[in-house]
Amino acid sequence: MKSNKITEEILVARREIVRVQVERFHLFYTDFFHRTETIAMAKFFFETVYNLDGKEEWENLAFQTYDKVKNMLKEGTRESIERLMELNSITDELDIQMAKLLLAKGWVYGNEISQDEYFQLFCELDKRDLRKKQLEVVLFNLKKFYELAHKPVSAYIIKPAAMMSKLLGVYPLFKKVEQGYYATLPVNQMLFDEFYVLVQEKEWDFLYKAFPSLKEEL
Repeated sequence: MKSNKITEEILVARREIVRVQVERFHLFYTDFFHRTETIAMAKFFFETVYNLDGKEEWENLAFQTYDKVKNMLKEGTRESIERLMELNSITDELDIQMAKLLLAKGWVYGNEISQDEYFQLFCELDKRDLRKKQLEVVLFNLKKFYELAHKPVSAYIIKPAAMMSKLLGVYPLFKKVEQGYYATLPVNQMLFDEFYVLVQEKEWDFLYKAFPSLKEEL
């Protein structure tokens, strides 16, 4: 029977996959990483969401504690956490499979792969349907986080929600929601729309370049 255990070797390779993905985001969205109003938002969506530090604690809470306390959280808080959990689950599955493929090709620790090598792995692994789902969740989250940050009522509920999540022992789950709130708060609608349209265009183009059949299905 094949083991599903995630070895230290796979975890190290996954970190390289995450590194090269974040590098791609910086190349694609350079302008937003340098505009004063959008630096925090770009870093949140393209770095914080993909950050592996504290990931184990996050996942343990998601799978062991969250179900027991979720009904004690407000609906908006619960939905925000669950959208991030869904994205985390999809991304983790894909990154681990990419890491395994990278190792199968003889990768050794310390070697940084190029964007071309990453794209070849991306295409070879395939998983086009899951990639499509991942992008749909990313785009949905972008809009929802912006909407949350710009609802007047959010200013009054974000701190109590953080306090409640601490009392229930799930603050690390809520922390990313809180970070997303503060990262998108300073961004006006016009600037966010510009950001959203660019992400939508570039990420779909990246998928269509890898898997032309996805475009044919439209």
